[in-house]
Amino acid sequence: MHISLKAVSAAVLIAGMSLAGAAVAVEAGQVSVAYADGYVGTDSQFHEWEHRADAQDFRAKHADQYRAWRHDDPRHKDDK
Repeated sequence: MHISLKAVSAAVLIAGMSLAGAAVAVEAGQVSVAYADGYVGTDSQFHEWEHRADAQDFRAKHADQYRAWRHDDPRHKDDK
């Protein structure tokens, strides 16, 4: 039983760390422009959204920086 308690404690610790990591979202100051599939950061590199909820949250708070299409959509290649 002693080993099982250690295993359960470790599982709870790992689950807690996973939940803590999921709470981290992209900050507007790190984003030049955001798209449905990711964003171009201030480092000029494209980054995929880690979680769909990150994209939804960003869009709700920063609609002026969000584009509702994929970053590589040829129909919007000249749109800024």
